[in-house]
Amino acid sequence: MNLRMFLETWVTRRTYALVVVMCLGGCGEPATTTVASSDLQEIDADNVIFGMVSYITANGIRKGYIQADTAYLFMDSAKAELHQMRILFYNEDGSPRATVTGTSGEWDQTTDRMTAWGDVLLVVHSDQRRIETGELNYDPENERIWSDSSTVQTMADGTITRGSAFETDMEFRNVRIASIRGAIGR
Repeated sequence: MNLRMFLETWVTRRTYALVVVMCLGGCGEPATTTVASSDLQEIDADNVIFGMVSYITANGIRKGYIQADTAYLFMDSAKAELHQMRILFYNEDGSPRATVTGTSGEWDQTTDRMTAWGDVLLVVHSDQRRIETGELNYDPENERIWSDSSTVQTMADGTITRGSAFETDMEFRNVRIASIRGAIGR
């Protein structure tokens, strides 16, 4: 037997032995520990999406962009729970109108109504106005944004207006702040 035949036989036998050992190593009792953490096992959602991105459209025109770190979807509901969310609203010409960020929120995928909670920030791109509140609601059918929570509006020039709630149209021309405290600016 020459060296070449010896090496080929030796490699073939070792490969065969390795495959047998690997197959036998996989046999045995199933693992009793779960792969997912207890936090993940307690989620009632039917689907969990990490890095969710979606668009809001009306008559083929893009009206908004929704982004969330995590989205929880449920089969018996059109609502999605969003975590670390960001919503970008567009003008008719496609330019950015306003951006909303929040710690969490809810989006009704049938009506596109949304609510954001937790350190909510609304930035109006046309005048760089910032509105901060604990909760913010969006109703596309009536084209309005509002909050029944404490509100702080900061204009680009630094003028600050505080109130107990606010409401605005989607053009941000008619911003109404309830129980105003501080300067009134625009």
